[in-house]
Amino acid sequence: MDEEVQLKNIKEFLQNYNKITDDCFSQCVYTLTQSRLTGEEALCASNCVQKSKFVDQKCMQAFIEHQQQSMQKFVEESSQKQAEQEATVVDSNISDTETKEIVKQESTK
Repeated sequence: MDEEVQLKNIKEFLQNYNKITDDCFSQCVYTLTQSRLTGEEALCASNCVQKSKFVDQKCMQAFIEHQQQSMQKFVEESSQKQAEQEATVVDSNISDTETKEIVKQESTK
């Protein structure tokens, strides 16, 4: 299982890397006649990669915060449902006890 997860993570990383590379290349490289990037192209590519990393980090932070809020809401709802179930059991036990007392009193008359 660990190996499958690792392969999935590597595949996801490579897909993300390839997407960033393709996007930044498309946005920043204008001349294909030279073997090296121009200064302007290199700066554009660097900024593009930095911006992509920044956006990825912000998205991940938002995702983590959303997951934490969802988990907290789930825990609160579960606690509330458990408390309601416990209250129902207590009410049921009280009703059973009262019924037994009434039956007992009726039978002694």
